[in-house]
Amino acid sequence: MKFWFTLFCVLCTSTLAWAVDLPNNTSLTQKMWQSLENPESSDISPQERDILGATLALKQNDPEKALQILNSPNTQNDPLANLLKAEAYRRAALKAVSSVGDYAKHSKLSTQQFAAIDLSDDLSEATVRLQAFADKVDGTEGFPFDVLKANSDIQSIFIVDKSRSRMFVYQRDAQGEFQRVADEYVVTGAKGGDKKTRGDARTPNGIYRFTAVRHDPALRAKYGPVVFPIDYPNMLDRYHGKTGDGIWMHGYPENKLRRPPQDTRGCFALPNPNLKKMEAYVTPKKSLVLIGNNFSFGDTEKQQALLNSVQNSIQTWIQDWQSLDSDAYLSHYHEKFRSGKYNLKRWKSYKKRVNARKSFIEVQLNNINIIHDPNQWPEGEVVMVEFTQKYRSSNYSDTGAKRLYLARDHADQAWKILIEESL
Repeated sequence: MKFWFTLFCVLCTSTLAWAVDLPNNTSLTQKMWQSLENPESSDISPQERDILGATLALKQNDPEKALQILNSPNTQNDPLANLLKAEAYRRAALKAVSSVGDYAKHSKLSTQQFAAIDLSDDLSEATVRLQAFADKVDGTEGFPFDVLKANSDIQSIFIVDKSRSRMFVYQRDAQGEFQRVADEYVVTGAKGGDKKTRGDARTPNGIYRFTAVRHDPALRAKYGPVVFPIDYPNMLDRYHGKTGDGIWMHGYPENKLRRPPQDTRGCFALPNPNLKKMEAYVTPKKSLVLIGNNFSFGDTEKQQALLNSVQNSIQTWIQDWQSLDSDAYLSHYHEKFRSGKYNLKRWKSYKKRVNARKSFIEVQLNNINIIHDPNQWPEGEVVMVEFTQKYRSSNYSDTGAKRLYLARDHADQAWKILIEESL
């Protein structure tokens, strides 16, 4: 005990003490203990099981139980387990010193010293892992709400939830249906919030794709065995003046086993063994990456209503385009619309001039993706719509890929085209 007292006096730096932020839910806690105490109830490794159990015991302010769990050989060389053990000893010592009462004249000072120790930054990973376990035991399941429609080109979907510090991965099975294949602890930018400028240490929010799989020996020591760049900044990012590039999914520096939830310069990172597993699910250009906070899952009824609203707006846009009624067609564009060099005023002038020379227009859309952006933008709610467009008119024909970003301020408003780009 004298050793731990000395250690904690050295570490004293703050008046805050670490705590796990979980709902005060006795039923959920019981379910978590039942799952942890039944090795056949989940696919958690013995090492992770002990870390989760010790964290849960500390959440219940039972340091003795935490120490009993951590005495397992499964966790002897794990730095996070050792930090949990230090916290358990601190709490046990605080209980012991507090029980002395007036017997020792320095007990009040000792109690203040023990209570002042703050390991919260180092133990934040334990908080995230326990919260993830709680979500698995009693959380929402199902498909990501924001993926409204994905065409056959999309092979996998990565959901990076910064608020949970978790990454959910979905891969198509043999029948073409998406199945959740991974739920990983992920480290994101050291600064919270959406990325705005180069070097701000924030992970961007938005809808992206992996662009490559890179095995570069020069990167291995710092970023792990493989890195996966994403296509940040996309057109919506550039529209809003966001800068910077080089956002990757990567690993940890060599010989580093643990990292706190917010610890990168803007990328998102996984432990190296887990990162290597992700390579099986990444197909450049065909793997979606959605980054944001507090993603929703399931709620198929609400999801279908949202999908219908977008599809109706797109269908009406096509019908008005084919009608050669330029005013009706152009009413589908947002007042802040941009497409390359065009703003709304120039776009209206251009389209009216083009349509005036035609006797008919036919437009057909195929291979449609409709992805709801999980983040709020200055223009409100945003969806990304991608498709192959087959266009034929009295004097011109063309087939090509196109991407639209549509926005609306409120759920009862029509979607308006904010950005239109050819791919």
